Amino acid sequence: RRYRRDLHRIPELDFDLPQTIAYIEGALAPLACEVTHPCPSCVCAFFDAGVGATHATAIRADMDALPIAEATGAVFASTHPGKMHACGHDGHMAMALAAATYVDRTIREQPGAIKHNVLFVFQPAEEKLKGAKYMLEHNVFSQYKPSAVFGLHNLPELPVGTVGVKAGPLMSFKDGFRIKFIGKSGHTSTPQKNVDPTVAIASLVMSLETIISRNVGPLESAVLTVCSIQSGTPFTTTIDDAEITGNIRSLEEDVRERILKRVELMAHGTAEEFGCTCELELIPITRGVFNSESLLKAASDAGAAVFGVENVKVPSVNMASE
Repeated sequence: RRYRRDLHRIPELDFDLPQTIAYIEGALAPLACEVTHPCPSCVCAFFDAGVGATHATAIRADMDALPIAEATGAVFASTHPGKMHACGHDGHMAMALAAATYVDRTIREQPGAIKHNVLFVFQPAEEKLKGAKYMLEHNVFSQYKPSAVFGLHNLPELPVGTVGVKAGPLMSFKDGFRIKFIGKSGHTSTPQKNVDPTVAIASLVMSLETIISRNVGPLESAVLTVCSIQSGTPFTTTIDDAEITGNIRSLEEDVRERILKRVELMAHGTAEEFGCTCELELIPITRGVFNSESLLKAASDAGAAVFGVENVKVPSVNMASE
């Protein structure tokens, strides 16, 4: 609890995590591990099990908070204005530090009890959905080559004292889109002389709403959301361009590709129908979480050891992204 409350008081964002990293380094300092920084804004801790282990198992925790002002009134509330650990990464780090303490004690007191070396990975920028890719690009695993990586996320929907373990798809792919229609501005009294991108983009918004209902099967899962519309001037004239942004969430690669193709076709088709030109940007943000069937037993056994086998549940698929 001390780890979580201490970390909750010092939330930091994205890759800018100096206090968080310093706290983690301080918690790891008394332990018999090798602390490394394979890339800026990340921390790794390697424990040699001392039994001639040929590979490592990695445990990952994310470190960043959200740009939210905390108003909980808690005694351990954020001391950084406009920042809060509202997504539970303080808890993730606390659990990883507690697990590191357990690994350290077990290696010292029960030689041979842990069969694999253990690598703890503290990752930045999960909220921006860039941190994992960033660490992989910096070859974070090149030295220790873990054969498996375990992570977790708090899930308030599960009762306290239970753990959710599921093989296969668990959390969604996330893709963004930005679509701009360019027309011809003019006076509202002469619509025949104008090419109004506002009307065109409004038509596209309604067309995009049909993709999920008409192109995704009833037993498949996907969400398409238009998040912003930028267009217009007050009262008198039409403008040259209008733009929408949004995102797409899906669980399977073929469904994802189907939706992206429909977005592309609808955007260009609608622009042509209304006499506009179209600028389209499809933005891959993160892949979905797909858990290995071969690691299901290890995760389930670990959950059962802590919470009891009756408290290991199969969680519902979550359309948020990790």
